[in-house]
Amino acid sequence: MKNLKSLAIIGSRGMVGEDLVKYLKPHFVEVAEVNKENYEKYKGRHFDVIINANGNSNKIWAQDNILADFEASTTSVYKTLLDFTFETYIYISSSDVYENHTSKKFTSEEKSINLEKLTPYGFHKFLSECIVRNFTKNHIILRCPMMLGIKLKKGPIYDILNSSRLFISKESSFQMITTEQLAQIIYSLLEKNITGEVFNVGGKGTVMLSEVIKDAKRDITSPKDGKIQTYEIDVSKLNKIYALKTSDTYLKDFLKNYIMLES
Repeated sequence: MKNLKSLAIIGSRGMVGEDLVKYLKPHFVEVAEVNKENYEKYKGRHFDVIINANGNSNKIWAQDNILADFEASTTSVYKTLLDFTFETYIYISSSDVYENHTSKKFTSEEKSINLEKLTPYGFHKFLSECIVRNFTKNHIILRCPMMLGIKLKKGPIYDILNSSRLFISKESSFQMITTEQLAQIIYSLLEKNITGEVFNVGGKGTVMLSEVIKDAKRDITSPKDGKIQTYEIDVSKLNKIYALKTSDTYLKDFLKNYIMLES
């Protein structure tokens, strides 16, 4: 690993950013927690590593607010590249950059992406990836699935744990990973001096929501005509250099911590 002493995490008050601060802080001499309130304070600084965990994460909102989502998720990325200097830039992207994210066979990192079939949310994430790839020498792009973190505030897992209903079908299935595991992956890639790469990140396989409801022991209703959503991307590239666990294992790890926090 290079002599990396300083780290800036942009979006430090979001679920992912806040957890990355917590889990990566022991590995760096300085960790700057950059957010809207203190952005100007850090502007112009040099960091060994910048992790951009900022941007909109609400897909429904992005559909209804296309320009605002572009500004939040794409313009903001360009701005960080101009406002800071760094050795390595890590961008937290999304599995929604794939037009078909229902199967591993459609989602290898080398697959050509049809921009015309992307949602506004996925399109803006992909544009941000292009900006990072074109304007940084040392970068790592991580395409993430459903993230499970300490301050989870939305999504079907949150709905199962905190309410009595789902807005999609119980037959929906998702690939998952915890923010703690994401932090470990990032640190491992830095240790190996890997840059200039795109990685799909996630647990192996998927978990059906009906199984989550069973494990969490919740009484949940879902619409009879609810949409069945499936997210599973090919993580074989990352798994060759980092031993990934199953989505089910990551979910169980998360539920243990979540139940402990509740009690």
